[in-house]
Amino acid sequence: MKDIRTSIANAGSLELTICAGWRVNAFSMHRTSFEEELKSLERFASDQSRGVLLVAKTNGEPIGSCLLVESEFEPNHDVAPWLTGLFVVPEHRKEGAGSILVRAVEDQARRRGVSRLHLYTTEAAGFCFYARLGWSIIDCTNWRGCNATLMIRDLRS
Repeated sequence: MKDIRTSIANAGSLELTICAGWRVNAFSMHRTSFEEELKSLERFASDQSRGVLLVAKTNGEPIGSCLLVESEFEPNHDVAPWLTGLFVVPEHRKEGAGSILVRAVEDQARRRGVSRLHLYTTEAAGFCFYARLGWSIIDCTNWRGCNATLMIRDLRS
């Protein structure tokens, strides 16, 4: 297994630029430009009191990211906070970076006194992945035109 470490992306960092590109390409439901996404991430990273953007790196190279946010983008459910935007570059998938990022977001949530974390996934592979990490399905819904599964993670156990 590769040595994968996570860190919080700070405003003005190169990681934000990289993550903005990933997010625009990977999450078409956002319907945003690279410039808009970068501005949004810069604002987000400049106030980490409400959430964080974590970046996974191996040998100093960013290979993935994930966010802890107070509210999901137009959620169907009135719950908070959320794990969102998990992304690992294709050539580094199946190396543990996704699991490491999820665990790091869970740790960030615990440090903030959060007892439950939520997420949406739109793929069967996604809910199988999260279920292996201790997440439970609580609802299926149509989220922004996609069939989605709402999952929850009790952070007290």
